[in-house]
Amino acid sequence: KVVETCGDAYPDLRNRHEYIKKIIRIEEEKFDKTIEQGSEILDSYIAEVKAAGKSELTGEQAFKLYDTYGFPYELTEEIAAEAGCTVDKAAFDACMQAQKETARAARKSEDTEGWLDEASMYRNYPETEFTGYTTLKCDAKVLGMVQGMSSLGRAGEGDEVRVILDRTPFYGEGGGQVGDRGKLVSDTCEAEVLDTIKANGVYVHKVRVTSGELNVGETVSAEVDPVKRNATARNHTATHLLQKALQMVLGSHVSQAGSYVNEDMLRFDFTHFEAISREQLQQVEDIVNNEILKFTDVNWEVMPIEEAKKLGAMALFGEKYGNEVRVVTVPGFSVEFCGGTHVANIGQIGAVRIVSESGVAAGTRRIEAVTGAGIQKLLREEQALVAETAAALKTNASGLVKKAEAVTEELKAVKKELEQVKAESRSSGLADLIKNAKEVNGAKLITAYFEDMTIDELRSMSDQVKASEKNAVMVFAALNGEKTTLMVSVADAMLEKGVHAGQMIKQIAAVCGGGGGGKADMAQAGAKDRSKLPEAFDLAEKILAQM
Repeated sequence: KVVETCGDAYPDLRNRHEYIKKIIRIEEEKFDKTIEQGSEILDSYIAEVKAAGKSELTGEQAFKLYDTYGFPYELTEEIAAEAGCTVDKAAFDACMQAQKETARAARKSEDTEGWLDEASMYRNYPETEFTGYTTLKCDAKVLGMVQGMSSLGRAGEGDEVRVILDRTPFYGEGGGQVGDRGKLVSDTCEAEVLDTIKANGVYVHKVRVTSGELNVGETVSAEVDPVKRNATARNHTATHLLQKALQMVLGSHVSQAGSYVNEDMLRFDFTHFEAISREQLQQVEDIVNNEILKFTDVNWEVMPIEEAKKLGAMALFGEKYGNEVRVVTVPGFSVEFCGGTHVANIGQIGAVRIVSESGVAAGTRRIEAVTGAGIQKLLREEQALVAETAAALKTNASGLVKKAEAVTEELKAVKKELEQVKAESRSSGLADLIKNAKEVNGAKLITAYFEDMTIDELRSMSDQVKASEKNAVMVFAALNGEKTTLMVSVADAMLEKGVHAGQMIKQIAAVCGGGGGGKADMAQAGAKDRSKLPEAFDLAEKILAQM
């Protein structure tokens, strides 16, 4: 309906209709899981409150549901009311306010406000002429220097200042590409350029004077570090090839959702609704590397934005562009709006190797990759890992797979043997458990805790008890390291008499500071304080007597 109503004003809605529908469906499914998880936790809170003889949930509990689990406060209030409880709204609001103040303090600690104040100091300077698309070195005049919030006329050895030049080959950080490094050199001074940023068209060079004295008004030779620039350019051009290859493999809905490139790696975020298979990633990588082998020249041109759109140039959705844009083209393959620096020929990339693929947000995926010398470094690391693994398994690289398979099979056999021993041990102990059961109004209540036992093993044990004891009600606890899991299991005959495992577990777990739920015949919960297990077992007897 939104597409039908607003499609004329926002054509992207029509172009991405199917993609938007998929993302909405995924969001609905995620919210369903949020509600399910939150409801279980809320039930445990309500049981805990009632067990303490109270009827109000704390604001901290409601805030944790909201902040940690994404459970809406209004829903907490509504479900609590249905259970005859209220929520401390004032305390919840106090938690919300405290979070806002913490976030505000964090933003201040990042010196955001300081940067805004500092950026205002560059407004009196003319826009810097950028020469870095065609050269890595040029003469430039020092127009100004800034240190903190003060303007300087000179800087001596060891001083760190921000330098403004009338022209520069240094690329200022932007468009996902890091700023250039290099040096400024004159007859009387040498300074290291640590980074370059942009502030409203003014290029600001973060500089450390290494020798001599740097003065406002003098002419310096601005020289970009060619190794870092060329490595960064390889990675930037590779992102363009990667985007096109992703569209070819996954579909036209793929578009850039952010990127980051430096001399070591590239990171590319893009719109897509599900994880990419290994086969698809390999296909993307093959397309990019096959294109690189064509050694096509990379072209760029500044043109009116409407003309660029007619060429099919891809823009970053939500980004604002002027009347004229820079368009970077790999003829026959990709056309994109881009202000970054690139290789002159895609063959200079060498190759692209995808390192990882992951999800970063709903409908947004991320690929990290390396190019050129980055691949050599990756290969050395992988070779070292293979050598270390082979040594640990007492074999060589060529025999690594067979040795790993043999060790895996041996481990499986040992695990199977251990499980058989455990099963025999449990069986021998079942008779004692049943013998020591408490009689509670015709039910046989069996309570026990077990070290290093999984929940599946507890279920298996309860099934064996049910097979021999028709009136059994079991309350078991599994202790695994720091984790404690409670389980209640009810035999069929007791179900018919009104015993409900799910209702029992909520109250029992609350005693141990935990929560959970389940069905009438089987339920489980986590427990934070295992020292309270004896109290939980005593409560189980009282609850069973009431049922």
